Amino acid sequence: MNIVSSYVHALDGRLRIKIPEVKGAPVQAREVESHLQLLTGMVEVSANPITGNVLILYNPRLLREDQIISTLMELGYLEEASHRTQETKGRGAVELVTSTVASTIMEVALSRLVAALI
Repeated sequence: MNIVSSYVHALDGRLRIKIPEVKGAPVQAREVESHLQLLTGMVEVSANPITGNVLILYNPRLLREDQIISTLMELGYLEEASHRTQETKGRGAVELVTSTVASTIMEVALSRLVAALI
């Protein structure tokens, strides 16, 4: 399963995701915010109807990225892509998010390593 979003950026306790249904739709932006606020461990949710970005701050001890993604999918804000690329074919949403998180963590670690060496 591949999620329909051109952008997912995840760090421990912080998730930014572009949700096409939120862009240009203030009612949907408020709806996403109100639904996600109900999750245990949620700290703050900010959905921007101008950009379609949703910034999610959460307590990683109480809530995981895959739970947030699953909630958004259950609410109908993220859907399965009907046309999968070869790279993501056969990969689930959780695997895709996990891969994105791992890549982001590696980028941060490498940046800090380079900064420490300089």
